[in-house]
Amino acid sequence: MSTGIDRATKALLYVRVSTEEQADKGASLEAQEQALAAEALRRGYEFEVVREEGKSAKSLQGRDELARALDLLDKHKAQVLMAVRMDRLSRNVGDVDAIMRRSKRKGWGIILSGEQIDTTPDGEFRTYLDAALAQRERGIIGLRTREGMAQRKAEGWPNGRAGRSVSAEFLPTYRRVIAMSGDGLSMNAIARTLNNEAVPTAKGGKWYASTVRAIVTSETAKGLAG
Repeated sequence: MSTGIDRATKALLYVRVSTEEQADKGASLEAQEQALAAEALRRGYEFEVVREEGKSAKSLQGRDELARALDLLDKHKAQVLMAVRMDRLSRNVGDVDAIMRRSKRKGWGIILSGEQIDTTPDGEFRTYLDAALAQRERGIIGLRTREGMAQRKAEGWPNGRAGRSVSAEFLPTYRRVIAMSGDGLSMNAIARTLNNEAVPTAKGGKWYASTVRAIVTSETAKGLAG
């Protein structure tokens, strides 16, 4: 069975179940085939289904259909081997390593749709592209952070960092409190003046000496004064 758009790329969809897995619907040949066919169609591949039923994944011995698929790939009669998971190909670490090395040496790719493994040129390109986009995003975030710090520094925040917790609406009042304290007014006098003028605190409440003290002794105030 084959279909697809890009006739230059052919995938072999390898589906396998061992005898003990026959009753497991999630591991059935049909379920594997449907998942792989959907992925192959999404990529525009022509494909052929390679079915192996009642075969254990303990080793590659006796896996005639897999051996045939690997031979077709080596002869460039197909370019991609697809399976839902690595354990469909083998549960033996040595065999898995051998298949991966063979694919690199012979120039064909492996796609494991359920494990997001893709060694095809397109897969490697997407990996590098994702990394490049992530790096670009980090750069943009860093640039925006530096621009924001520069703006805050231009507004008088030391090193562009202080005052991040002070809203833009409250900033004039914040500066005024610091200036009044610098002019020698007591904290009680500052609180009384602001209350008489009906100037709200940052939280919209009344002023107290403790409220004023929290501002004039803050690191932000020290930086602004500097």
